[in-house]
Amino acid sequence: MKVMFAKLRYCVLPALLLLAGQPLRAQQVLPLDSVLRAVERRNPALRQYGYRAQAKQAAVAGASSWEAPKVSAGYWMTPYNQRPIKEMNNGQGEGMQMVSVEQMIPNPVKQRAKREYLAGQAAVDQADQTAMFNQMRAQARSLYYGRVLLEKKLKVLDESEELLAFLLKVAQARYPYNQSTLGSIYQAQARLAMHGNDHEQLYGQLRQNTIALNTLMARDPEGEFAVDTLLPTAFAGPYPDTAALSRRRSDVRSLDRSLAVLRLNQNVEANRRRPDFGVRYDHMNGLGVTPNQFSLMGMVTLPIAPWASREYKANTAALGYEAQAVQQQRASLLTEAAGRITTLQSDLRTKRQQVENYEKGILPALRKNYQVTLLAYQQNTAQLPAVVEALETWLQTRLQYLDTQTELMNLHVRYDQELEQ
Repeated sequence: MKVMFAKLRYCVLPALLLLAGQPLRAQQVLPLDSVLRAVERRNPALRQYGYRAQAKQAAVAGASSWEAPKVSAGYWMTPYNQRPIKEMNNGQGEGMQMVSVEQMIPNPVKQRAKREYLAGQAAVDQADQTAMFNQMRAQARSLYYGRVLLEKKLKVLDESEELLAFLLKVAQARYPYNQSTLGSIYQAQARLAMHGNDHEQLYGQLRQNTIALNTLMARDPEGEFAVDTLLPTAFAGPYPDTAALSRRRSDVRSLDRSLAVLRLNQNVEANRRRPDFGVRYDHMNGLGVTPNQFSLMGMVTLPIAPWASREYKANTAALGYEAQAVQQQRASLLTEAAGRITTLQSDLRTKRQQVENYEKGILPALRKNYQVTLLAYQQNTAQLPAVVEALETWLQTRLQYLDTQTELMNLHVRYDQELEQ
C-alpha cells in the first residue's frame, strides 16, 4: 500500500499540471476578414443604402425633361347666328375652326441645377452606407473577439474542472486511510458541481455571440462555425490631427455631402428667378368667306414679380440657415470624436498595463502558489481545501485576466471604429 501511495505521489503533480481542454467538433473556420466581407455583402440594412443611391441616380435622368405639350381644338371667333351673315354673303357663313399647339421650354440653367442636386443626394446615401458599415464592422469585431475569449474561458474552465476531478479522486482514495476528511471531499464535489453552472453560462454567452454574428452576416441564426483563436497584436496608431480625422470618418463625409446637397438645393431655389420660355402655334381654318389664318406666339415667364418671388426667396434663406446648422453639427461631431479618442487612448494604456501585470506578475505567482500547495498536500503537510482554494483562486484570476483582455479588445474595437481603420 505504501508503494501505491508513493507512485501516486510522483504522478499527481505532472497530471494535475497538464493543461488539456475538451476537443471541439470540426467546423468551418471563418476568419474575421471573411465575416466582415459577408456582413458587407449580405446585410440587408447595408444593401438598402445601395438601392437608395441607385434610385437617386436613376432620378437624375428625369431632370432634363420638358413639360408635356398642350394641344387644343375648337371654334374660334365664330358667330352664334350664321343666318344673317349667310344672307349677306350669298349663303356663306363666317368663323374659324382652330387647332392650337403650345410647348413650354424649360430654362437649361434650372435643369442643370436640378441634375446636380439629385446626383448629390446619391452621394449622401453612399456616405451613410459607409458610416453604417463602420458601426456593423465594429459590432462584428467585438462579437468575434468576444467569442474567441469565451472559448479561451471555456478551455480554462475545462482544465480546472479536470484538475479538480482528479483531486477529488485522490481525496476519495485517501479517505479510507484517514488522509483526507469527508468535509473536504464534499467541498470539492460542490466546487466541481459549480463548474457546471459556469459552463452553462459561458456556453449561453457563446451561443448569443454566434447568433448575433450570423444575424449580421444574414445567415441561419443557428449556423455553426469556428473562429480563428489568434488575437491581433498590432492595433491603431497615434491620434491623427483634425484634418486627417475628418477625412477618415464617414459620418463627417456624410455631413459634408449633406452640406453640399443643401448648397445645391439652395442653388435650385435661387435659379427659380430665371424665366422659362414657351412657344404657341395656332392654325385657324376659315369657314365660308373667312380666310385661313395662323398665329405664332412666343412666351416668357416673369418669376421676378413680387407675388411670385416670395416663395423661392424664403426657401433660399431657409436653406442657408440649414447649411449653417449642418456646419455646426459637423464641428460638434469632430469635437466629440476627438474627446472620445483621447479618452480611449488613456483607457487603452491602463488596460494594457493591467494585462501585462496579469501576465508577468499575478498569474505566475498564483500558479506557483497552487503548485506549492499541491506539493504540500502530496507530502501530507496541507489539506485538500487548501489545494482546492489555491486552484480556485488561480482559475478565477485567469478568468479575470480574460475579462480584462475582453475589455482591452473592445477598447481597441471602439478606437478603430472612431478612426475607421
